[in-house]
Amino acid sequence: MDKQTVRERMREKRQNLTSKDIEEASAAVYETALGLPAVKKAGKLLLYSHFDNEIKTAALTGWLLYQGKEVYLPAIARKNMYAINIKNGRLEMSKFGMAQPRPDSGKAQDPAGLDVVIVPGIAFDREMNRLGFGFGYYDSFLAKAKKAVKIALAYDFQVVESIPAEAHDIKMDMIITPDGVIKKT
Repeated sequence: MDKQTVRERMREKRQNLTSKDIEEASAAVYETALGLPAVKKAGKLLLYSHFDNEIKTAALTGWLLYQGKEVYLPAIARKNMYAINIKNGRLEMSKFGMAQPRPDSGKAQDPAGLDVVIVPGIAFDREMNRLGFGFGYYDSFLAKAKKAVKIALAYDFQVVESIPAEAHDIKMDMIITPDGVIKKT
């Protein structure tokens, strides 16, 4: 199955989720994420601002801030993705319809200095491949975040048999679904 077909099928499945489905799945993923040693030890984490029925990240973001972690959100500007501290960044709606910090509202964190990057996606496979929206922002960013643990948040149905991967695609270190954690083997 080609990437575009996978994207269309997964987006349709996400659109058919009820608010109860989303809340329950997000709560299960949140609980699992908080228990991960990588998250507990991390000082600097990049999370995404959920939209379009993605696994919700607001509760996780709030808890991490409460724990004194440095939390960053992605900001897209000039075809690049930047990590802006949520405490310094003024939020605005991105062209994709999600909240993001204004790229000029705070000093961007060097991706190499992040401990954990929490990543969204359309689909994933057990080889830890990720299929995003096709713009390449995350792959370019993750290529620079070499030491960061890359954690995807997904619904169980988003983990598919196989995703066509290309040389520039960055693999995840683990995928958290409501049913548990899938790790690199």
